[in-house]
Amino acid sequence: MTFLKIKTILDDLEKSGCLKLTLTGGEPTLREDFPEILSCCIQKGFATTLFTNATHFTPQVKEAIRERPPFAVECSLYGASARVHDAITRAEGSFALAFENLKWMTARGIRVIVKSVTLSLNLQEIEAIEEACKRLGVIHQPTFRVFPSLNPARSPERLRIKPKEIKALLRMRMKLPSSPDPPRGEWICNAGREACSISADGKVYPCVVLRWECGDLKRTPFRDIWSRSPVLEKIRSYQEEAFLDCFRCKRRAACHFCPGMGFLEHGDLLRPSKELCRLTRAVSPGRP
Repeated sequence: MTFLKIKTILDDLEKSGCLKLTLTGGEPTLREDFPEILSCCIQKGFATTLFTNATHFTPQVKEAIRERPPFAVECSLYGASARVHDAITRAEGSFALAFENLKWMTARGIRVIVKSVTLSLNLQEIEAIEEACKRLGVIHQPTFRVFPSLNPARSPERLRIKPKEIKALLRMRMKLPSSPDPPRGEWICNAGREACSISADGKVYPCVVLRWECGDLKRTPFRDIWSRSPVLEKIRSYQEEAFLDCFRCKRRAACHFCPGMGFLEHGDLLRPSKELCRLTRAVSPGRP
C-alpha cells in the first residue's frame, strides 16, 4: 500500500478510538517511507510499538526513532553469538548489526524488549542471551512457542525443542518463557475483540496468527469492518465454553491459550493446538 493509503487507514483508526498500534512485518524498516509512517503514528497519539530485527537502521530510520521514539521497540535476537544468530537468520552480519542497534537505542533511553524463540539451534545460548540483555539493561522475553509458517516450505516446526529440554531449562531456574506465564485476567483471547491485524495489502484479520479474513481496507473503511464483519461477530459470540476441550482441561491455568495456533494447525480456532498442549504438559509436570 502507498503511504497515502496507510495514512487514510491511520486516520480511520484514530477516529475509531484506537489507542495502541504495532508496526510489524516482515520488516517494517525496509519501507522507504517508514520514517513518515512512524511519525504519523506518534503524531496521532497511538502508543506505538515497533517489531524489528534491528538490522536495517539507516540514518533516516535512526533519525525517525530518535526524534519520535516509539512506546517500545521489540527486537528479535536468536543467539548470543554471531555464529548461532546468523545461522538461524541466514544473514551473515545480522547479529553484529542487531546488537549495535540495540546498544544505540539503549544509549538514547529508548525502551527496548528483546524477544528470543527457543529453538534446537540456540538452546545452549538462551542463558547467555539473558545475561547479555541484563548487561544492556533491557527486558528479555524468551518463548518456547514456534508457530507454523504460512509458507509450508519453511517448516520452522522442525526446530522445536523437546519436552526433556524444556524441563531441563526449568530445572536451571531460568526465567520461564511465555508458555507458563501467569494466566491473564480473562482466559479467552482478545483477538477480534479488542485487537486486530492489518496486513501489508490491507486485509484485516483477528490477529497476525489467526488468518481468518474479516475484510479488505482497499474496499471498506476500518470502522465498518470492525463493527459489521460477520467473522468478527462470530468470534465475539464465542464464550469460554465454546472451546470445550480447552475449557475443561485440568492444565488450563498453565496454558498460554492461543486460538490462532489451533487455527493454523486445524483450520478451526475452537480446537486445541497440539503444540500448545505439548508445551503445557512439559511446563506443568505432575498435574493430572
